Amino acid sequence: MNAEKVFTNGKIYTVNENRDWAEAVAIDDGKIIFVGSDSDAKDYIGKSTEVVDLQGKMMLPGFMDGHCHPVLAAHYTSGVYLEIDYDLDTCLAEIRKYVNEHPDKKTYFGLGYAEWLFDEKGPKKEMLDAICADKPMLMLGSGGHEGWANSKALEMAGITKDTADPIPGFQYYGRDEQGNPSGHLMETIPLLSVMGELPFFDDEVIKGLLSEISAGYAAMGVTSVADMGIFRSMADKGIKMVKDAIDSGKFVQRFTGCGGIIESDDRIEEHLDHLAALHEKYDDDRFRINFVKIINDGTLESRSAALTTPYCEDGSVVETMISGDRLAEIGLMAAKRGLDMHIHALGDASARESLKMMKAIREAGYDDMRVTNAHTQMVLAEDRPLFGKYDLIANTTTVWHYGNPDMIPVIGERADDTFTLKSIIDGGAKLSLGSDFPVDEYGREPLKGIEMGVTRQLYDRPDSPVLKPESEKLSVDDCIAGYTINIAYQLHVEDRMGSIEKGKYADFVILEKNLFEIPAAEIHNVKVCETIVEGKTVYQA
Repeated sequence: MNAEKVFTNGKIYTVNENRDWAEAVAIDDGKIIFVGSDSDAKDYIGKSTEVVDLQGKMMLPGFMDGHCHPVLAAHYTSGVYLEIDYDLDTCLAEIRKYVNEHPDKKTYFGLGYAEWLFDEKGPKKEMLDAICADKPMLMLGSGGHEGWANSKALEMAGITKDTADPIPGFQYYGRDEQGNPSGHLMETIPLLSVMGELPFFDDEVIKGLLSEISAGYAAMGVTSVADMGIFRSMADKGIKMVKDAIDSGKFVQRFTGCGGIIESDDRIEEHLDHLAALHEKYDDDRFRINFVKIINDGTLESRSAALTTPYCEDGSVVETMISGDRLAEIGLMAAKRGLDMHIHALGDASARESLKMMKAIREAGYDDMRVTNAHTQMVLAEDRPLFGKYDLIANTTTVWHYGNPDMIPVIGERADDTFTLKSIIDGGAKLSLGSDFPVDEYGREPLKGIEMGVTRQLYDRPDSPVLKPESEKLSVDDCIAGYTINIAYQLHVEDRMGSIEKGKYADFVILEKNLFEIPAAEIHNVKVCETIVEGKTVYQA
């Protein structure tokens, strides 16, 4: 048969089961109809066939982002952006500058301060009051799990000395010595009690930012995203915005979502029923809702990750939000509804709870349910082989894989035993890579993620510390699979996406250089030449 388009003279890494290479690919009607040699590809070239000479460039399956938040990103990036390496004075100066440049705004919102700028008691409202006392202000930390509010925001949201902490020790309001709210908001329910009650966001601005986010992804070679978190209060509107953007061609990536985050053990069965209804309504390869998302702990930077041993600073211990039989019960309820699961489990105690849940799910006979352990920063050595045993997908963000001395005061020598993904995948588990965007702005660039997964060092900073243990460095192939076929498996679409094979969608990224033929430290400089979704070019350099 004649193809619509044939790519020839390429270095095509198929990422199929055998990790085969090819020279040519033929596509028709948005799907791949041939993969092989240049000579055999001639059989697919007719008078109307467009022939593209790749000139030795590398072709890969389109990159996929296995954990991101584009809908939240459109909200969170609509205000002041604070870079993670800003010191406190710079953060305050940037916030003041934004307020001065936007005097007509009724509220001020921002994202990105480094949580380690403050001790375990967090930031204080008085610092923001000094910048603007008569309008509500809310800044989110870089991890998205804590916030910093001024007095006006607390007042307008009705947060007082008498406001109870939703989950003491995990989701709570920072307090001063008299018990009054200090301005520090820890985890989602306290954040939403301010963010969800006050008018920080404009719908038209959000719609425009969604389109910009999609264009940015296309320029990075990303053809599919897994939106793994939007707050339930924002979910219905956010889902409609993305669906409309996809239908109008303003959002070009394939989109898989979770339709709302479970932030507490409250009305869970009702939420699962709602997700099942969304899955029945939205279930095609451009737009699908099929994940349950649970936040089961926080972050190390916020001292809210659940660890099996105490934090160094004050000896505090953080428990998981849901544990034991109850977590297994929720997993089984999701499985019965045909849903997959994505669970934020960053600390070693929360990873252990994920594994206990997986044991129950597999023993109940749900062999095909896809469950992902998000972030996977700390896992006890004895638990690492269990990821493979129970087919728990290990998700991480490799741009976080670098030596960070700021973590030593927080967790001590354990800072040299984090992100042990090589050991986990050597035990038979699948590795899924994602950006956690907008928590990390450059984290959504897969080429930077591949480089840092391989080097465990900040890109473009050869003198920066390497994250120990160095034996946990990933290979280029590990990382490519983590951005392609393994995410397709996570999303339950590995039979039609994630590799360059006959019958799959023609989703490709074309790179100027072969990633296997250059030093790892140069990968982030490789140019994305073209991004293709279902046979159509969505980006071209």
